[in-house]
Amino acid sequence: MEKIGIIAAMNIEMDILLNAMNEYEETNFMGYKFYEGCINDIDIVLVESGVGKVNAAMATTLLISEFACDFILNTGIAGGLKGVKTKDVIIADGLMWYDFDIRIFGYDYGQVPHMPKIFPVNPECIMLVKSTLNKLNIDYKTGLILSGDKFVSSYDTLGLTKDMGALASEMEGCAVAQVATKAGVDFVVLRYISDVVGEPSQNEDYLKFEEEMARRSASISLALINGLK
Repeated sequence: MEKIGIIAAMNIEMDILLNAMNEYEETNFMGYKFYEGCINDIDIVLVESGVGKVNAAMATTLLISEFACDFILNTGIAGGLKGVKTKDVIIADGLMWYDFDIRIFGYDYGQVPHMPKIFPVNPECIMLVKSTLNKLNIDYKTGLILSGDKFVSSYDTLGLTKDMGALASEMEGCAVAQVATKAGVDFVVLRYISDVVGEPSQNEDYLKFEEEMARRSASISLALINGLK
């Protein structure tokens, strides 16, 4: 990896990573602020994409096309699904759309034409993340993450994907996966469970744990970068 593009989820996470850069150059491009610098002698480009699939796709595209990033790290928070609890760490081994449906033309539910139904993550990248988390003594789960442009508070929102055994639902990861896959660039999507879908306290949990999860996200991102040296 010559240059890592990091798509951060929140301002708190951005600030921690920027502090780790010490010196950086800011570039404003197409409405996004990109920060170029080094962490542990590794070239880093950092951007806060904003919420939703279009924002995530744009940020990923620009990191690859304009800044020549050859690895994309996307971190953030997500709603947990069956078997997942608040504060769990999820490593995506595949990502899928829960709100894409053109079965009328012969495609599977969730499948974009001429693309895989589930976007796989390079197993070597997954092993790198697992190794880092093991060194930090952080427990994790690995599995499918679902993406779409809704805050999911009911399993009915997930359509035909609700029984696929996914671990989390969120709003950006599959966009990162689709763009990176199309460009032939490796990527990792990490999610930190801030709330559990269907729990009575879901909204309150999200607000309560958002900052804590952002700080954990930044610390894991730094550990991953340091482990690449």
